[in-house]
Amino acid sequence: GPGMYSKAIIGWIMVVFISVAAWSQDRPDWERRYDCMLSSETIVIDGVGDEFAWQLAPEVGVFTRFQNSGAAPRYRTMAKMLWDRDNLYFLVVVEDPDIWSTMGEGDKDCLCREETIELFIDPDGDEQDYAEIHINCLDTINDIWIPKNDFKYADGAPVVWPDLYAWNQAGMQHAVKNHGTVNDSTDVDRGSVFEFSMPWKGFGKIAATAHVPPRAGDVWRININRYERARGEEKPELSGWAPLDLQSYHVPERFGWVRFVGSGG
Repeated sequence: GPGMYSKAIIGWIMVVFISVAAWSQDRPDWERRYDCMLSSETIVIDGVGDEFAWQLAPEVGVFTRFQNSGAAPRYRTMAKMLWDRDNLYFLVVVEDPDIWSTMGEGDKDCLCREETIELFIDPDGDEQDYAEIHINCLDTINDIWIPKNDFKYADGAPVVWPDLYAWNQAGMQHAVKNHGTVNDSTDVDRGSVFEFSMPWKGFGKIAATAHVPPRAGDVWRININRYERARGEEKPELSGWAPLDLQSYHVPERFGWVRFVGSGG
């Protein structure tokens, strides 16, 4: 009867309330969580990010430096994520007064030798293997499979980097729009916008036990990091969304928790 119906509704509301409360309760200060909204709009990968879905999507939050006990980075970084049945999307905007890069060939050498944005994606959260995807202002891409966070295969053997570079995020689209002049140090630039779409099926073996595509409520472990380096400087400024320890980006147990939710939350 109506009483049972209202009890069911109240029970459902309580479940939702409890799950939201559990998601947002007090946690260690290094922990980062993000609700990735479902997009009902086609996202064009052009480095512009002007779709209404991008306007609605929340920012992941402030990036912090890994050096100097989490001091603020010199230049700001903003990132958002979206998803739909086909793809995972990233939009990363970096403030950068001197946009530069010389590395134009992907999957050859670490783009971290210069300036790069790095995405770390562990779909099943097993902390054993994950994707590491680099992009620079020339739209050069490294997509890398990291088998374990100590850079060893499961049998303990050291990794062979050409094998790691051989993995590809199949079907990935990416674009960069630079607001300024690339490789010209005589003027002041504004920065760069990086945009990605990554097909769920393109994660392949890295997805492992994760649902592909995810179901609403599924959580993947993800981090977004930045190497900012003035030309000629040996030591870069390292910053990231989820602040890591060990002065390394390869700390999968501290990646952010990204929950896939419907467009309305």
